[in-house]
Formats: sequence, C-alpha cells, structure tokens
Amino acid sequence: MQWLLDLDGVVWTLDTPIGGSVEAITRLQELGHQVRFVTNNSSLSRTQYIDKLARFGVVANHEQILTSAMAAATLVKEGERVLAIGERGLIEELENVGADLVVPKRLEDAEGLDTVVLGWYRQFGYADMSNACVAIRSGARFLATNADPSYPLERLVVPGTGALVAAVVTATGAQPIFAGKPEDPMVQLVRPLLTDETIMVGDRLSTDGRFAARLGVEFGLVHSGVREEHDPDIPVSLQAGSLAAIVAMKVG
Repeated sequence: MQWLLDLDGVVWTLDTPIGGSVEAITRLQELGHQVRFVTNNSSLSRTQYIDKLARFGVVANHEQILTSAMAAATLVKEGERVLAIGERGLIEELENVGADLVVPKRLEDAEGLDTVVLGWYRQFGYADMSNACVAIRSGARFLATNADPSYPLERLVVPGTGALVAAVVTATGAQPIFAGKPEDPMVQLVRPLLTDETIMVGDRLSTDGRFAARLGVEFGLVHSGVREEHDPDIPVSLQAGSLAAIVAMKVG
C-alpha cells in the first residue's frame, strides 16, 4: 500500500514531531508500505526535508519528497526570466528547470519579466510586493505555489502563502495559477506515482481532501493540524486525531 502524507500538521508542527507520527511512519516502512511526503510548503528543498525527517528518525530519499515548489517548476520553461519570491525550496526547483532568476535592484528591473512565482516567504515585505506588482502589471504571468491561507506552529497559527498571494492580488487585480494541492500541477506530478491501493493523509479538507478526491484515492483526515469546517462534498474515508491513529486503523 502507498501512503501520501502531508507534513505540516500531520508529521510535525514547525520543529516538533506530532505524537506517534515518527513511530507510525517507521511501522509502515517496516511492513513494506511505500511512503511519500506531499507538502504545499515550498520553503525547504528536498534535501532539507530529508535532513529534517532524519533528525526526527525518519529515513527518506529524494523520490519520496513532493513539494508545491516542484509542481510550480513544472509550469516554468528553461530560460524564462523569473521573479522568484520564496525560500530555498522554491529557488532550487526553479534553478533545476533552468529558469533565469532575476533579482531586481530597482523597481524598473522588474518590468518585462516573463513570470512571477510566489511561495511561502517569511521575509516577505513591501519591496517584494512592489516588484511583483511591477512585473505582473507589465505582463508577467503570476504563479503561486499554493493557496493555504495559514501555517500551523506548535501552538499558534501564522499567515501562509495564500495570505501573501492575497496582497499581490489586491495590488494587481491578477489571479494566479496555483500549483500545489489540490490543483492540476500537483495532481499531474503525483498521479504517475499512484499504486492500486493509495491513501492520502492530511489535516486540511480544502487541500488534502480535495487532492485525494481528484486523484481518486482514499483520504484520511487528521485533527492534529489546521481545523477546517466540515465539507460534505469532500469524501473522508477515515478520520482520527493523528497519523498514528489512522495507521493503527488501517494496519493495526
């Protein structure tokens, strides 16, 4: 069986593993299940995710990591002049596809670019919004890694990529193409990897649940991350307080 696991709110909150998650993943691996990590968080590179999982005791490789930054990069062609607003994970994936990443020194330098790609960026400021505004108003495509409005910390919730996107939308009137769960680019990235029996486990109905529905796989909803209102249009196969509980329900 294949398990597609969200990370934030399912495996960990920021730098703290959620109780039982590491043991649950280890058990799945010991039983021969295939585990992949599918995240809308574009901040870390695949190597950084592997290192973070290793710090918690989870062994993973590059093929097991699937991020919204990877999905966004599938929409960018080699040689495109791109304004990338994001952290290492986004920058690295755009470099991997041969994008020409432009760092404007003046606002005028943002004119005439091909594409703006916006991901989660904890240093996001007025200069970034201004550069994006100038680029988009002069004809650049607007891509965003994901629409998640918030991000869960250990106790608190802070703005996510969707909140940053909203600022740029307000300034430009342009609507972005979203790449992460549950949108087409992430669906196209993951669909070829599906097996006959696959389950997606996540904490958000709006992203993880819709993503599972679009892939046609089971959805396990956990309550250890962001809580959203029930949506009767999104099928939920299993729900529990944690990943550990979902795994126990499926494999004992």
